[in-house]
Amino acid sequence: MLKGKSKQQLNYLWRMAATGLGFASFGVGGVAIGTVIAPAVRLYTSDPKRRVELTQQVIRHGFHGFIESMTKLGVMTYSVEGLDKLQNSQRELVIANHPTLIDVMLLIGLMPKANCVVKQALWQNPFTRGPVQNAAYILNAGSEQFIQDCVQRLQQADAASLIIFPEGTRTEKNQSLNDFQRGAANIALRAQVPIRPVVIRCSPSTLTKNEKWYHIPSEPFHIQINVLDPIRVDDILTDTTVTPKNVRALNQYLHQLFNQELCT
Repeated sequence: MLKGKSKQQLNYLWRMAATGLGFASFGVGGVAIGTVIAPAVRLYTSDPKRRVELTQQVIRHGFHGFIESMTKLGVMTYSVEGLDKLQNSQRELVIANHPTLIDVMLLIGLMPKANCVVKQALWQNPFTRGPVQNAAYILNAGSEQFIQDCVQRLQQADAASLIIFPEGTRTEKNQSLNDFQRGAANIALRAQVPIRPVVIRCSPSTLTKNEKWYHIPSEPFHIQINVLDPIRVDDILTDTTVTPKNVRALNQYLHQLFNQELCT
């Protein structure tokens, strides 16, 4: 029989191989969406809106499948408190902290319908360019146009909720929270939609900023997602006009809220 240490080494190597296989499959899936599925969707329907909806559903099922496969392979586990709140979310600004590389996969995979904000690097990456562009996700190029695009999307009558990470990037290892950029607060003030905070914890820490996918922890990691009740802007601010002062105040409130939740 294998001794305890040998079993641990084999388990570690298995999880590393399974993680590599998972991310390789993710890359292949991204290319397939851009080169095969998106053209097939264009042939299936000429309605641009319907094309976007179908592409987003493909991505949603793909993300959910990725997470479930990583769970079944013993790489990770996850739990969600308040799943019904997330699944029933409509025309909300869903804001979450960003401890791991797979946060957006988890959230999109759990929500029946959602838009999200993507950074320029993903818009240009050959593995992710096809999915994010064909799904009409919103490009964050750090411009005023980005804010306007988010507001317009949320103000549509049948709008899905919009996922955004106010930190703008993942936290580094052993760090709980980055400073919040003001984009999310700016969007919430302008769109006047509820804000849905989602607190994400990962233990042990992995897939953080500047950490390679193969730097896996010594044991399977667990991601805990807590979906909080929605926040209305007018419950926080007596004056909800869009001014630098109000944007700053709302941003500070949201950052403090996440800090408090992560410290409990």
